[in-house]
Amino acid sequence: MTKHERILEYIANDYLDQNGKKPNFTNRDFMNAIIIFQTALMDKLFDNQNYDKMDIENRKKMAFSCGNDLRKLIHTYTNLDTHNINEFL
Repeated sequence: MTKHERILEYIANDYLDQNGKKPNFTNRDFMNAIIIFQTALMDKLFDNQNYDKMDIENRKKMAFSCGNDLRKLIHTYTNLDTHNINEFL
């Protein structure tokens, strides 16, 4: 198991063991979680694009669309804009 795998598993298990308690993330904590999720999402997106033998132009369009959808989801449910870094400092 790699260092990142161990760390992610530790963090995930820690949150699973919270027994319904609110974790009280700061905006910076939330941004760090977004970065981890976005990185994992793009990794799986890349795998899917390889499986489909997608050309580079469609890969770029799909990645851009995915990023915009994620930004919209975050803004809709948190009122935070991932393009405004000052909201996360």
